[in-house]
Amino acid sequence: MQFITKYIGGFFGSLAERLFVFFAALMLSQAPQYMNLYLNVLSGARATDEKSVKEIADKAAELEMTTKQFIDDLTKSESQAAKKSGELHQSQLNNFEKVKLAFDAIKNASAFSRPFIFLKHVDWALAKNVQFQPAFPFTLEALMYVIAGIILGMLFYRALLFFPKKWLGVGKKGAEY
Repeated sequence: MQFITKYIGGFFGSLAERLFVFFAALMLSQAPQYMNLYLNVLSGARATDEKSVKEIADKAAELEMTTKQFIDDLTKSESQAAKKSGELHQSQLNNFEKVKLAFDAIKNASAFSRPFIFLKHVDWALAKNVQFQPAFPFTLEALMYVIAGIILGMLFYRALLFFPKKWLGVGKKGAEY
């Protein structure tokens, strides 16, 4: 038991380290809030893209074509304007599928996998539109992020202290053989 107390005391030995760990935990506690706000932005993008794709499908149906046939017909056209329109429609279709996949993946991810799923699927252009306001979350997920922030903060702080000393050779005593 004394070893554990000494070990923990060693990790929290300085005020700078305590502050570093506190802010790491505080920052990570905001992750669930940010990801939920990002989901709101993603939901809006999804709705907009879904509307565009439906309009394309409706225009294709008016011509008794599938959406794919409609887009292929446009891209194979002699007219440059029609080709570009077909490329634009295909881009809208691809973007809708990408946004839909990202939304479903992030929304259905577990608390443990959500940060990794989020980083895999985040669209940074959309992420810039998140209207983030810090909050003090009282959820189990936020508590897990706080604990992860404490652990990562301690490890990162120790790494910042240890590796420069090791690389620069500071603190080494002369080797006697």
